[in-house]
Amino acid sequence: MATTAISGATKRGVKGVRAVGYRSRNVSVTFRKGRPDKVQESTRRSLTLHLYIDGRYSACETNDLRPDALERFLDSSVAMTQAMTPDKYRVMPDPALYEGRKEIDLKLFDQSVASVTPDERNDQAKTIEGAALEAAGEIAISAEASYEDEEGEVYQVHSNGFEGSKKGSQFWQFAEISIKDEGDKRPSGWSMGGARMRAALPTPEQVGVETAERAKQRLGSKKIESQKMPMIVENRTVSRLLGKLLAVTSGRALQQKRCFLEGKIGERVGSKLLTITDDPFVESGFGSKLFDGEGISAKVMPVFDKGVFKSFYIDTYYGKKLDMPPTTGSRSNVIIPPGKKSLDQLVAGIDKGILVRGFIGGNSNSTTGDFSLGVYGTLIEKGVLGGAVAEMNISGNHLELWKQLVAVGSDPWPYSSMMVPSLVFDDVQFSGT
Repeated sequence: MATTAISGATKRGVKGVRAVGYRSRNVSVTFRKGRPDKVQESTRRSLTLHLYIDGRYSACETNDLRPDALERFLDSSVAMTQAMTPDKYRVMPDPALYEGRKEIDLKLFDQSVASVTPDERNDQAKTIEGAALEAAGEIAISAEASYEDEEGEVYQVHSNGFEGSKKGSQFWQFAEISIKDEGDKRPSGWSMGGARMRAALPTPEQVGVETAERAKQRLGSKKIESQKMPMIVENRTVSRLLGKLLAVTSGRALQQKRCFLEGKIGERVGSKLLTITDDPFVESGFGSKLFDGEGISAKVMPVFDKGVFKSFYIDTYYGKKLDMPPTTGSRSNVIIPPGKKSLDQLVAGIDKGILVRGFIGGNSNSTTGDFSLGVYGTLIEKGVLGGAVAEMNISGNHLELWKQLVAVGSDPWPYSSMMVPSLVFDDVQFSGT
């Protein structure tokens, strides 16, 4: 279908075209009160065309792949593109960017995804829910657990010489529970596990028990006095904070002047512990790939090196507007090299501080770097975890916060394309009572 669309578009006078054919299947089951609460199955096939006609550009998608419908889709897509206002920066990717693509197996697809049975999905979800309720005991109010598997395949071809395909699978477990606390408080907790390969999933019992433990960690939560103190951000929560920093590393943010890192390539903007690498070649990684959406061959890219800002994510369009060479338009696996201390050891090294277990709301200004984020977590006193804290905010500026990074944990979070460990920051402003 993709190659047919390329041929049809060029016959209609399109000078440049990228076609992407896609198919996927997703199945999930959710349990509540010991029985299936929701069962979903979805399949999808689609074709996306990126058309370039004398500086005019459009991206058009269809799910109707019948031959006669495809002809109508081509006619309307070309007509719509011809009606667009020209933009001299809208050009096809340079074929030189397709060169050097690695031909390696990233182990992204598990053939067993096609043989998972409904009974197996039900058993997984039911076991997760049961383990969470049992671990919470008499303070449990309600729990919900789900199991999901997905497979997908992409074929991509360009009129100027690119051709590539990728195939992947994912398996996920998730649970959430609410429990009784003093008064009418009902703290909740969640846990999850995911993998490209089914055998790499944690056991459903592990997910359920951790879900209950996470909820218990919020029992009796309260505010504390406003003050500056050390902050540990737990591994599974770091991505929320790190995402605010990486959001301004895109070509779009730079070109639109919404980037507090503008003009700072080669400058130190963080502590020497801030090393971030974009690595597309992690085996079975959630962000792993051999090429990006434009066909640009994947490569390992340093984003920060010992606190020094190194690279923006630049696609063809914003590369032209900024007069900068394209790197890639999208992230792959974001890696912060792990340190040598476990989370327990990091906690033991804090006299008084807060272990942040989650962020709630807040804002981050991409132009200035100022931020204010709601947090909840656990108080640390003399190296020991104490009571739960909530309804607190942290505030500051990213250009200062990342210079206050003083320790990196040994526990990279495995269930995300952001494979980052727990991080310790010094002198963070907490606002409470």
